[in-house]
Amino acid sequence: MNNESARPSLRQIQREAGRAHIADVASVLFIEGGYANTSVKSVAAAAKVAEATVFNLFDTKATLLREALARRVMEVVGGWSESLAEMERRDDPGDVIDLFNRFDEQVAPRALGVVRVFLEAAAVDADVAEAWRISEETRCEIQQQILDVLERGGWLRTDRTRDQMARDLWLTASPELYLKARNSELDDETYWAWRAATLKALLLAPS
Repeated sequence: MNNESARPSLRQIQREAGRAHIADVASVLFIEGGYANTSVKSVAAAAKVAEATVFNLFDTKATLLREALARRVMEVVGGWSESLAEMERRDDPGDVIDLFNRFDEQVAPRALGVVRVFLEAAAVDADVAEAWRISEETRCEIQQQILDVLERGGWLRTDRTRDQMARDLWLTASPELYLKARNSELDDETYWAWRAATLKALLLAPS
């Protein structure tokens, strides 16, 4: 395949730009009004597009909510790929986990509002619950790249299985846990220090 055929077409670029714009608009409306009170019609009006355009780009309102959350994560300066590349360059396993925490520290304040809407809606809406399940599967897959970095460096624990550590990473670094910490008025500095120490204990081979 040559470079020309690998490049996205103008139509694809415009479609992705449209999706991003609508999802960004929707995220604000979801946070302000909640999931049930935010209609696709109101999103279309705020985004200045036809309602049919929203449905053409997003099959359901639940899919739109999932994309809204993904956009909040993707907009972090530098992005996940750059953070992962920096982890690969480190020669200290503690630095790898600290960099992961630093990425999530940037994501959490942006994503928290949409996460709250997601969890509240998932409790009563099967479509949203399914969208959340898919979102969490994606998060788990992405997070396992940290285990790959630690494993390549020879730093990963060997007394526990990969699946066990993937589960522990997924649970400890969950947005629900951060939400509970905020609801309990635990200050951010204490929470992130606890999370870093916990992940190091769960994932790193004893020195």
